Amino acid sequence: MLDAAIAVGFRDIDGLERDSDLANLHGTARWKATLRALHTRIADWERTLKAPELRRQLLAMVDEDQAARNAWIAARRDQPEWQALAAKLAAVDEKNTAALRAAMASWGWPGKDVVGEDGAHAAWLLAQHADRDLTLQKEALSRMKPLVDRGLVSAASYAYLLDRVAVAEHRPQRYGTQFDGSEPFPIEDASHVDARRRAVGLSTLSEYRKQLLEMYGPN
Repeated sequence: MLDAAIAVGFRDIDGLERDSDLANLHGTARWKATLRALHTRIADWERTLKAPELRRQLLAMVDEDQAARNAWIAARRDQPEWQALAAKLAAVDEKNTAALRAAMASWGWPGKDVVGEDGAHAAWLLAQHADRDLTLQKEALSRMKPLVDRGLVSAASYAYLLDRVAVAEHRPQRYGTQFDGSEPFPIEDASHVDARRRAVGLSTLSEYRKQLLEMYGPN
């Protein structure tokens, strides 16, 4: 099954090696052959990208982003380490935002043709978390829009960042992706929000709210 997945484009080698459910395969000769095949296919695929090194940089930045952010989310405000975790997260965001700005200066917006689908998603996530630099987020939106029309940027990613900027500018959001506690920030033409969400590949607003509550709780 893994070999079949690799043959049709599976590339998450780090996840494959970390998956504890596959630990019993690690000592087998076939496991080693599967990893070699995956490395080969990744190398072949990366040669089709305009900026494979940037892809790897973006993925590493997202790993750091998620580690810092998840640690901060998991801590309680009354714990002594909460402030330190918040400060660490702010420093990671600042560093990643500067690196993303440099990447945009060199490559424009890094779409799928530049850094692959996972790299493009990573770039969007870093822009989404660059809340201290609204100018960068708005520049990212302007660079992403024409690439959405060409299929090089996810329409859902664009929708999330569009809402993020709208909320930051105290305007109604369009797709209802940004929440204040258990409720979304104000939404323009809210009666048609689910139609707009479907058009960009998102679940309904009620399904999204349920998912957020399950992940983070009501606050």
